[in-house]
Amino acid sequence: MELVLHPKSEIDERTKKLQSRMEDLTGAILFQSVDMLYFSGTAQEGLVYVPANPEAEPVVMVRKSLERAREESPVEVSPLKGLRNLKSDLGIPDGARIGLELDVLPYNNYARVKQALGDAKFVDVSERIKEIRSVKSKFEIRLMREAARILDAGIGSVPNHLKEGMAEIELAAKVEAEMRMLGHQGSLRFRRFNQERPMGHLMAGPNAAYPSFVASPTGGVGPSLLQPQGPGFRKIMRNEPILVDYGGVYNGYIADETRIFSIGRLPKELEDAHIAALDVEKAVVEALRPGNSGREIFEISEARGEELGYKDNLGGPVGAKCGFVGHGVGLEIDERPVLGPVDHDILPNMTVAVEPKMIYPGLGVVGIEDTFLTTERGPERLTRLPQEIWRV
Repeated sequence: MELVLHPKSEIDERTKKLQSRMEDLTGAILFQSVDMLYFSGTAQEGLVYVPANPEAEPVVMVRKSLERAREESPVEVSPLKGLRNLKSDLGIPDGARIGLELDVLPYNNYARVKQALGDAKFVDVSERIKEIRSVKSKFEIRLMREAARILDAGIGSVPNHLKEGMAEIELAAKVEAEMRMLGHQGSLRFRRFNQERPMGHLMAGPNAAYPSFVASPTGGVGPSLLQPQGPGFRKIMRNEPILVDYGGVYNGYIADETRIFSIGRLPKELEDAHIAALDVEKAVVEALRPGNSGREIFEISEARGEELGYKDNLGGPVGAKCGFVGHGVGLEIDERPVLGPVDHDILPNMTVAVEPKMIYPGLGVVGIEDTFLTTERGPERLTRLPQEIWRV
């Protein structure tokens, strides 16, 4: 495992894409660490200013650690001593229109920028950034292939550790250790407010179907009231589904995968539901092509689920459905496109996690999740583990 630095050509291409979407903006100031990494090559504490002028370079200013930022970024990095002199430091004119990440920027930071820039007007550029980031470069795809390899190795190690009577959290610790040793960063980035995510969801039996706030088909009891999702301390029993849903990460880039395990056979009702989930995934993947939209693909998944007789289980029970069958992945796990009731166009070189899951409160969860790369020829599956229920 080694840190992979961003080449200058990569940063230049991303900058040009944002500049081409500036329209009537003077520029955009980006503070969020993921966006900062994307447009500068470093996630050290600071900001990136992308001027609208296509001939201008982005300005990278870092408070801590300046030394490390200069090692990581292919762009010149200057010290950031504070925001008071931001207008002069960035050369922002009077009456400027400045883009900010208003979906994630804390109000206190916004107020300080507003005070520093005087009469500037502010515009939310978060959707433009999400749109740019949704299409992956060759550099990014290479990293995501490695993330998928790490993920396959981690989930594929479950039979080596799984024993009847062990706690969910114990099995999770062993699987996560496998991935950490291969280069996993130990966490997943979630852009949505208050939506933290552990490395994954590993829950058995009814715990996997236990409701939680997280924007996911599954929740889980979790280890605490402040982390009410994911593996808890319940013991894993025979003849119940064991949901193993993890995000693999390599140098910040995420792949997402779910497989179902069991000690012994599952009830026929759940085994049949798992086969139906594979059928839904196949229908979604056939439609995961440039020219279609997230809304159209979601409607295909819902129609196929209903046709198979799983309308009340696909994506969650009635009244608690997650509302999507897939989502983009990249530096964050909740990227565009969303395969849900939204008009996100499918374009070549998107990386999308497809996850039809059947939820049975009181019994558990079965289903599947794989990460796909969209191409003009059709989607390529990046996560490669066998999709059937793994009996141990």
